[in-house]
Amino acid sequence: MIGLGGACLNQRSHTDGVATVRRALELGVTYFDTAPAYGRGASQVILGEALEGRAEPYLLATKLGYLATPAAFQSPDALRAQLWENLRALRRDSVDVLQVHLAELACWWENGAPPDQILRLDEHDDFANAPVMQVLREARAQGRCRFIGITADHAEELAYVLRHVEVDAFLVAYDYNLLFRRARRSALPLAREKGVAYIAAGIFKPGLNAVHPEWLSTPPSWMTPDLQQRFTRLYDIQRSCGLSIVTLSVRYLVNDPSISVILVGASTPAELEESVAAAQAGPLPPDLHRAIEALGVQ
Repeated sequence: MIGLGGACLNQRSHTDGVATVRRALELGVTYFDTAPAYGRGASQVILGEALEGRAEPYLLATKLGYLATPAAFQSPDALRAQLWENLRALRRDSVDVLQVHLAELACWWENGAPPDQILRLDEHDDFANAPVMQVLREARAQGRCRFIGITADHAEELAYVLRHVEVDAFLVAYDYNLLFRRARRSALPLAREKGVAYIAAGIFKPGLNAVHPEWLSTPPSWMTPDLQQRFTRLYDIQRSCGLSIVTLSVRYLVNDPSISVILVGASTPAELEESVAAAQAGPLPPDLHRAIEALGVQ
């Protein structure tokens, strides 16, 4: 299933964002993901306007996170207040999925942790009784959401949290795409074991939605020599097959039936249409899939 991620909805304009969401419904997209952090709230406002009054079936997910102070991550009242603000922006009384945003942050689970500190594995185990988990369960019991979940940009840390909590959905960004596969090693098997819906997000890891030949001559600071070689091989494959990087990305992941939702970002209807068309085309041919598979950083 292709879902629309809301992080880019306000990138062009409010009008383009609304048009993108409504085009998604026309194309049969049935999952929308947003957060108060996306566009400093603009993403939720766009989705609220675009989805209001629509009769098509869909699921809407939002998140709790990016709070003003470290103490707020441990405050049930602050979390409830953010949930109400999310619902106000989305123009509804409830959402389908309510998630923890960046659940790998230690401040969700430990009093006094800095807001940017990643949790250290094996140092925490009382995740289930953390304030955010209590608020999520409370929201579900009160009908403010149907399902609860956790999300992160770091697959191994999120998998560690998942071992200690009971949730319905599990979203990992950036760690399962054309080159990076860490989520497939750590998170995806655990999600299958626990019967949790696995949502693949950030499949166009920054820079992975287009060819960047300049990276090969002047690599960015994060690109190791090994990655540079893998990018070179990826661009050779892309040039040889004639498919865009976006199309390669979507069709590569469509091959994995363990993925419940593949979230794609878009700021215009045309950007979304490319991803939907790629999904409709189905998995890559076996030889092309094997060539992409060989590129993976595990």
